[in-house]
Amino acid sequence: MTSVPNHSAGPDAEPAYAAPRPRSARRGLALVAMAGVVTLAACGGPPTSGDKEAAGRTTVANSQENALPECPLDALEKASAPVKVDLWYGGIGGSTQKTLENMAKRFNASQDKVVVTPNNQGRSYQEVLRKYQAASPRPGQLPQVIYLEDTALGEMVDKGQVLPAEACMEADGYDTSQLLPAARAEFSVDGVLWPGYMNVSTPMLYYNKVHFQKAGLDPNDPPGTMEEVAEVARKLKEAGVSAKPLSFKVDRWFFETWLSGISQEIVNNGNGRDAPATEATFNTPEAVDLLAFLKQMNTDGLLNPFAATEGSIDHYLALVSEQSSMVIETSTASTTIRDALGGAITAAEAGIDFDESVINKANLVPGGAPYPGIKSPGKVFASGGAFYILNTSDPAQQAASWAFLKFMLQPENAQEWHVNGSYLPVVKTVLEEESVATFWETDVAGVMLLHAVEQLKDADPDQAGPLIGPFPDYADAVQGAMETVLLSGGDPAQALDKAEATVNKTLKDYNGN
Repeated sequence: MTSVPNHSAGPDAEPAYAAPRPRSARRGLALVAMAGVVTLAACGGPPTSGDKEAAGRTTVANSQENALPECPLDALEKASAPVKVDLWYGGIGGSTQKTLENMAKRFNASQDKVVVTPNNQGRSYQEVLRKYQAASPRPGQLPQVIYLEDTALGEMVDKGQVLPAEACMEADGYDTSQLLPAARAEFSVDGVLWPGYMNVSTPMLYYNKVHFQKAGLDPNDPPGTMEEVAEVARKLKEAGVSAKPLSFKVDRWFFETWLSGISQEIVNNGNGRDAPATEATFNTPEAVDLLAFLKQMNTDGLLNPFAATEGSIDHYLALVSEQSSMVIETSTASTTIRDALGGAITAAEAGIDFDESVINKANLVPGGAPYPGIKSPGKVFASGGAFYILNTSDPAQQAASWAFLKFMLQPENAQEWHVNGSYLPVVKTVLEEESVATFWETDVAGVMLLHAVEQLKDADPDQAGPLIGPFPDYADAVQGAMETVLLSGGDPAQALDKAEATVNKTLKDYNGN
């Protein structure tokens, strides 16, 4: 396990910061910036579906009381020596990790004012968050930039240790309308964009085209809803192609995405976007039916459920070992699958040109498809990870942190995150690059990723994921309900009742009620 680096420069050198504490409301949130305390008041939510191509920015109102904190760009210009930026990350590997490391190397080589050092803090997002939580009372031990899962947004805002990147964007003339609306909405609070760059992913379906062919199914016609997934799974099982056709990591992310796809929220107050959440709203008849449906698939031997253990790849191995024929997973798995195949499969074979002759050279030909929803395919919200600038370092380091994130936002670097890092484009112009279109046509990962790209482009900014301050506690409750049903045979209604009660108590305690 990687130890937490100590960056303390002594008590006199540590800047002021907002001590972590529960918040009854984010509206009127006190942000302690280097220049002092600035109040951030509510001014509406993220861009609406009617604003998908609007040129306007997602910013707080242009008034004295609602001003963004200062981004100290001048401090970097005045620095007499290269400014060091420590970047904590975790939960990524393979091509994605190499992309981040190479990004830092290229940035460092491109100028002489800033030196960025990426430091791997663990195998999972959760491990990085725990290390941040442990270090947050001692600001000198914190990095300057931290990469965390999208679910940490509420906590990061509430702790008051983040410099909203939009403050730097505004000071530096970067227009946030260059970003895809769904991504911008997901990582905005009170209309303010908090991270400086977002590595966006969405769930999708992967399947083995060879298995479909053997079962008499059209390998170029994947299922689009969970009902269709069950029908396909039954045919695969009856044909003796796979013992448990759908490999499934029991992950609350999929539960949230399914409910979002039918316009149901996880918590109240607009999914925590209009005001801090005070009650759970996920315990609905549709949610009970969903878990009952998955339980029946499991009973019928159509589902191959795995606990969502940090760093586990068992659900992938089920596909590789041909125990299963399909898996629901993140879009970032595309490059991992491509790399695992080691060039044995061409892009054409992974695309629409599959034929039986491929069976002679491989047992696994991966196909990609939109996320199978309850009613229709491709209903998702932006997820993934985000890079935050911490306000606990000195002004020059904050400005240097923005310089690196601004570098990542350059279209050619955002493109790199997509082509080699397997994250989805968040900068609009990347979608128009001829080289990216070629990647979608000629690379195995690109062929699969295109489905996720299209569903993100179509995602409704008004349907952002839940914003919950105590997200880990909420996640444990919902995760526990899913595992009770799918791994222990529990009753869906009872499991969700218990989870709802737990989450309601968690929100009450967090909000100080």
